[in-house]
Amino acid sequence: MYGRVVVYTHDEDKGELEAKARAGVIPIVTNTPGYISYGVMFQDNLVVSTSAWESEEHAKAADEALGEWVRSNTTMKVDKRYTGDFSWLELASQKG
Repeated sequence: MYGRVVVYTHDEDKGELEAKARAGVIPIVTNTPGYISYGVMFQDNLVVSTSAWESEEHAKAADEALGEWVRSNTTMKVDKRYTGDFSWLELASQKG
């Protein structure tokens, strides 16, 4: 599995940015082949985007699509970017 973490800076209203990003980003990640998980954390003027993918190719395809969406729809700027193979990733089983 391959991980992608991007830390963005932002100066937009958190609630508006979160709503806009959720509506725009979720369809991108869930429709990109190899999708495993995606999550976002807000901390002050930072947005931390984390995702897991089946392969490096899948992560790169998602990264390109997500980057295009961010550039076209927000004022967020990349502060740091980390990508690579997970040493391990433990996922809870789905119950229900």
